[in-house]
Amino acid sequence: MRRFAVMMLACVAPGVLAQGAPASPTEPSRQFDAARGAELDNWQWRAQRGVEMSEPEKAVQAVLEAVTQRDCSAAATRLNAGLAKAYPEVVVLAGAMYEEGICLKPNWQRAASLYERAAAAKHPGAAARLAAGYASPAGGRDLAASLWWALRARTALPSACTQVTPLVDNPDRFVAALKGWPAGQLGHCVYMGAVMATVQAEIEAPGLAAAYGLEGTVRLSFVPEASRIDITEDLSPAVVPTGVLSDAATRERDLRAARTALSGYLRQLADRAVKRYERPAALPAGWRADAEHAVRVSR
Repeated sequence: MRRFAVMMLACVAPGVLAQGAPASPTEPSRQFDAARGAELDNWQWRAQRGVEMSEPEKAVQAVLEAVTQRDCSAAATRLNAGLAKAYPEVVVLAGAMYEEGICLKPNWQRAASLYERAAAAKHPGAAARLAAGYASPAGGRDLAASLWWALRARTALPSACTQVTPLVDNPDRFVAALKGWPAGQLGHCVYMGAVMATVQAEIEAPGLAAAYGLEGTVRLSFVPEASRIDITEDLSPAVVPTGVLSDAATRERDLRAARTALSGYLRQLADRAVKRYERPAALPAGWRADAEHAVRVSR
């Protein structure tokens, strides 16, 4: 918990990312590869429909294309360019690359600093990434920090875990309150929050559903006793810009394919989130976490 208090008081330097030579190309983790592949699909979908990318999106795309080509030197150069312009989208991507060891040597402290910068800019999903990361061995299993970020991210948690929410603006009182919890409760809450935050971080990422031309609502229900997150989707076709025409049969075929692809991605993401963390012993019976996320196409 002392590390949590230090983390709360630390200042995050806004400097550039790459220092020295970047790491040699590595095989991307499946989660990173799938999530960033979805972003590239999103931009392709939008390009086909005449939706122009923003400058931050173009900066992220340039980095991802270099990663895809295993050109880590170019990826680092493009990361620095995007960070110099303080694009939160690039900051989150840089954090993910450090966390996953994609073209850069794995370094959780740098990843966390970058995520904190993005969270300070209120970039969607950044706080959830911190909640998930601090609960992992790479993040040092800083349980207080993980729960603090989960509460800041509004991650779905059992009611027993949210009683300290009013204290998140006061680190000393927050940590003191956690010390008064029953043995094991903090670990149980962090486990629930970390699993949900892992999924939340990707669902909240701008443009996820747009990769499939869909928007609407995704509902998650995590019952740890079943070791599964149930997913319910209420998604419809995104509005297509004027001038883009297709026949009804083509639209229906594309819609079915998009829904199948997105459902498959969400299922894989949820299953990976459950497997990422070891379920603690004596987790209270009946605990569950329910979340609802809106997914929208940026225009």
